[in-house]
Amino acid sequence: MVAENNIIVAFEFGSSAIRGVAGKKESDGTIRILALEQERISDSIRRGTVRNLNKTTSAIQRIKERLNQRLDVHIARAYVGIAGQSLHTKSNKVARAINLDEKITSRLVDQLMDENRSTHYPEREILDVAPQEYTVGNEKTSEPVGIQADKIEGHYLNIIARTKLQDNIRACMRDAGLEIVELLITPIELAKALLTESETRAGCALVDIGAETTTVSIFTKNILRHLATIPLGSNNATMDLSKLVNVEMEEAELLKTRYGVAVMSHDKEATYQTLDISNDRKVSEKDIQLIVSARYSEIVVNVWNQITKDRWEDNLLSGITLTGGGSDMQELTEAFMKLKPFQNQFPYKIKQAKKLTSITKIDEDTMTIDPGFNAVIAMLMSATENCIGEDPEPEEETIVEEEAQPDPVEEVAEENTTEKEPEVVKVAEGETEGEIPTGKKKKKFWGKMGEWLKDLVNEDE
Repeated sequence: MVAENNIIVAFEFGSSAIRGVAGKKESDGTIRILALEQERISDSIRRGTVRNLNKTTSAIQRIKERLNQRLDVHIARAYVGIAGQSLHTKSNKVARAINLDEKITSRLVDQLMDENRSTHYPEREILDVAPQEYTVGNEKTSEPVGIQADKIEGHYLNIIARTKLQDNIRACMRDAGLEIVELLITPIELAKALLTESETRAGCALVDIGAETTTVSIFTKNILRHLATIPLGSNNATMDLSKLVNVEMEEAELLKTRYGVAVMSHDKEATYQTLDISNDRKVSEKDIQLIVSARYSEIVVNVWNQITKDRWEDNLLSGITLTGGGSDMQELTEAFMKLKPFQNQFPYKIKQAKKLTSITKIDEDTMTIDPGFNAVIAMLMSATENCIGEDPEPEEETIVEEEAQPDPVEEVAEENTTEKEPEVVKVAEGETEGEIPTGKKKKKFWGKMGEWLKDLVNEDE
């Protein structure tokens, strides 16, 4: 098979699914989506971190094979997004004394960057660097080259993650027979695709709500200022429903998406229906909304905590953009407005980026692009290299004398993020109206959840 030109392929390792997409760049800069595939795998990826290498590799292979069949090509390489709960930013400074008679050169600036990149973080590595500004003498500037001063100090924002995160992704792609063209930082690619230059210049926050994590990326003056991954996502609401209503996860997910809301209505005359669930039981729509809104309230409060911890709330002139599969929840925009921590102090506009507008879809009847695919599609917009190779010659059949033993499943322990993970702010009881019903089977779990919903942390008060 002769390699077809200009087909680019990207993979994303999400907590709920592994997604793969193939597309072409059109002459006008848009992306033509040729094929989308996903594999939902259980317990193989947790919060963006690969735990079971064998199952993850098999899922990648199945996606690759289906893309090959649909496009009649041989995919040899792909771009891969890197995210996960260990992904966050750390500020760093590098200073250098210089001769007052000499001008700052681009070589000196590069040396400062190299010194910054050599910064050691235990069990973590620097994936990318966002230069913030330079202090030259006693003044700050973004362009220090050509200025005379006796000292220069570079301010950097290092994007870091656990070393094992990247190692496991590379191992799975290699074992699936795919070369990695480039590892792309998912939140950065999403920002490029979803935010306009005027938004990042004026100041905005991109909030990506996934299955098990929520990533907050803050931009001002076209520069990334803060990035944090909160270990909470839409699956937390599903698990709460499953335990409190005593249903399987699949049924809980269906109840959540159909009847859940991010914040309860304050309308005292609101009516709620009674719903039939499994095993000839019933549940109130209000109970579902109470459970789901309690968890989404916790997510929203933690997003706000990331925005306010360094007082970025004063610089978000372009507001907040919501994306990710977990953002497709009723009343989510209203949740930012109505929760007590920032009632009457939230002047920002909020928009939901449910799908990328800079793409051209094909096969409208069978191809649906939900917000969960935004991240992997965004990678195509930065990709440039053709990912299709020549179909390898079939190997000659060989006689196997001994039956091959399957490779052992390599389990990667879930990371201990006590030190690096953003502190999760618990939502106090009373942030949603009403009470979530409890029973003998539910009381023990709700006792734990009650602890989550104790004294609301409101740092602004």
